[in-house]
Amino acid sequence: MICCAPAAWAQCVMENMEIPVRIVGDRPIAMLTLNGVEAPMLVDSGAFHSFLSPSTAARLNLPLRHLPFGMDIEGYTGDVEAQLTRVDRVGLRGAEMKKVDFVVGGSEQGNGIMGILGRNILSVMDTEYDLAHGVIRLSNPGPECRSANLAYWANGAPVVMAELKRGRSSRDTAIRMEIAINGKSTVALLDTGAPMTVLTLKTAKRAGIAVDGLVPNGYSRGAGEGRAKSYLGMVDTFEVGGEKISNIKMSIDDNDVFDDGMLLGLDYFLAHRIYISKLQQKFYATWNGAPVFAQHKGTAMREEDLKYAARPDDVQADNHDALARRGNAFAANRDYDKALADLNRAIELAPTVAGYRLDRAHVLLAQSHRREALLDLDEALRLDPAQADARVMRAQFRVRERRGADARADLEVLDAQLAPSAAQRVQMATMYFVMGRLPEAIRQWSLWLPTHENDHDYPSAMNNLCWSRARLGVDLAMAVKDCEAAIGKDSSNAAYRDSLGWVYLRSGDPAQARKAFDAALERDAKLSMALYGRGLALLKLKDAAASQADLAAARQVRPDIDAGVRRMGFEVAPDAPPAPAPDAAKAPKGTDVREGTKAEAARGEPLEGEDPASEAARGMDGTSH
Repeated sequence: MICCAPAAWAQCVMENMEIPVRIVGDRPIAMLTLNGVEAPMLVDSGAFHSFLSPSTAARLNLPLRHLPFGMDIEGYTGDVEAQLTRVDRVGLRGAEMKKVDFVVGGSEQGNGIMGILGRNILSVMDTEYDLAHGVIRLSNPGPECRSANLAYWANGAPVVMAELKRGRSSRDTAIRMEIAINGKSTVALLDTGAPMTVLTLKTAKRAGIAVDGLVPNGYSRGAGEGRAKSYLGMVDTFEVGGEKISNIKMSIDDNDVFDDGMLLGLDYFLAHRIYISKLQQKFYATWNGAPVFAQHKGTAMREEDLKYAARPDDVQADNHDALARRGNAFAANRDYDKALADLNRAIELAPTVAGYRLDRAHVLLAQSHRREALLDLDEALRLDPAQADARVMRAQFRVRERRGADARADLEVLDAQLAPSAAQRVQMATMYFVMGRLPEAIRQWSLWLPTHENDHDYPSAMNNLCWSRARLGVDLAMAVKDCEAAIGKDSSNAAYRDSLGWVYLRSGDPAQARKAFDAALERDAKLSMALYGRGLALLKLKDAAASQADLAAARQVRPDIDAGVRRMGFEVAPDAPPAPAPDAAKAPKGTDVREGTKAEAARGEPLEGEDPASEAARGMDGTSH
C-alpha cells in the first residue's frame, strides 16, 4: 500500500552509519581499506557475501583456501568458481573489522573495482539506499520503532510499502518482495549490483508478453560463467506496494538459472530512496522525481506527477564531496546537465581533487564534448599522476586520434605503476594491438590472463593473444593452446575458430586449418577471413576449384580483403593485387614510418580508411578478433 509518514516519528530513535557511494559507470562503489590498501568495492545487495577478485587477492598476497565441503556458489548466469581468503584488517568509515572472510572468484567488474561489498556486511543492520545522493546508511532502530513508518524523510509524500519475502533458509538474507508485471504476481530480488532491471523470459511469458515481439539485445552475464540471451520488450505495467509504472521498455533475459522473476536493479534504486527494515521485514520507498527505469525509458513522466516526489533538502551547497557523488548519480541516470552542474560546483569548491576531473570527463564525453573531456583528463593527471583510470582514458583518446607516441608514453607510465594483475592491463593490451605493437600487446595479455580466468573478457583476450602470435608467426604451439582455451570458454564464437585456422596456416598444417575454418563457417557462413583462409588451405591441399570459390566469396563480402590480409602479415592468394609501394606521406598521424612491406606487416596497421580501434573492437567481419 501507499501511506504517508506519521507525524509522531520522533518517538523512534535510530543510530546511523553513513557510507559514501560513488556511482561510476552504472556501478555503486564504496571505498574500503584491506590491510591498509584502499579498495573500491561494488555495493551489491544481490551478493550473499563479500567477494574479492582473484587479481585483488594476488595483489594483496592473500592466501587462498577451498570452500567448505558441499558449498557451491551460483551467480545470475551459472556457477562461480571460487575459493576463500581472510583479510586481517578491513576498514570502513573509520571502523575496523578484524579477520574478515571473503569469497575469491567471479568476474572483474571494471572501473577499478577490486571486489564486492555483499550482504554479510550490508544486511547486518537495517539498510537505507539513498543512491541518488551517493549515500548508504546502516541503521540500528530501537524496539520503539517496531511500528513506525521508517521512511522518515518522506515529509508527507506518498510512501511505497511492501512486505519482504522470508528467506528460503535461515541463512538466506536476499532482499525479495512481491511485485506484479501486467497484473501477474512474481518475486523480485533487489540488486544494486545489476545496472538495470531485468525480467526473466519465463516471467514475461506468464505476464502475456509476446515472444515474437521481443527485440534481440545480445547477451547478459552475471557472476557465473554462463550467459543468457537478452531481449528488449514492452511491459504494460510494473506494480509494487501501490506504486504503478506504465509503458516500460525493459530488458528480458532467457535465464533458466535465476529462480526469481525479476532483478530490480540500480536504475530503480536511483529513482527512489529505499529503506530495508530487518526489524519489521518491510520495504519502504519514496520516488525522488527522476525517471524510473531510466536506461529504457517508456512514456515520459507528466509534470504534475512531480507532486508525488519526496525531495528533501539535497546536499549542502559547500559540500564538494556530496555534490560530486550526487553529480555521478545524475550521470548514471542519464541526466547529464544536472550532473555537469554538480561536478562544476564540486571542482570550483575543491579544484585540487583529481577524481572530480575524471568524473566530469566522463560526463563531457557522454555529451560529445571530447576536447573539454581531454582537458579535464590532462588536469586530473597533473594533479595526481597515479590516477590510472584517467591515464587509460587519455591513452584511448590518443590512440583514436592516431597520436601513437603520446599514447605509448601514457602506456609506459601505466606499465610501471600498475600491479601485474591490474584490471587495466587488458585495456592496455587492446590499445597496443590497435596501434599494431603486437609484442607489447602480447606482454600485457600475458600479465593479465593468469589471474582472470573467470573474467568475462577472458575468452576474447585469449583469442586476441592467439591472433597476435599468429600475425607475428611466433610461439605457434602456444597460440594453438590460446585459441583452444578461448573456444573452450565460448564454443559458439566463429572468430575464435577462425583465429585457430590462421595459426594452423602459419604452422604449415593446411588440413587442420581447413577443419578450423569449416567450424568457423558453420557458425558464420559470411565470415570473410575464414572464407579467405579456407581458400588458402584448399589451395595447399590441391583443390583449386574449391579454393577459388572461397576466395571469390571472401572478396564479395570484403572487396579489400587481399590488402587487409597482407597488412596483417599473412600470405595472400597468388592472384591477389600487388602491394602498393610504401608512401610515407600516407602514414597515419602519430605512427612510426618504417621501410618495406615486411616491417609494415609486422606492425599490423588497420585497413586504409578504418577507425584504428575497429579491428580490435570487432575484427574485419563484425566479430571480435
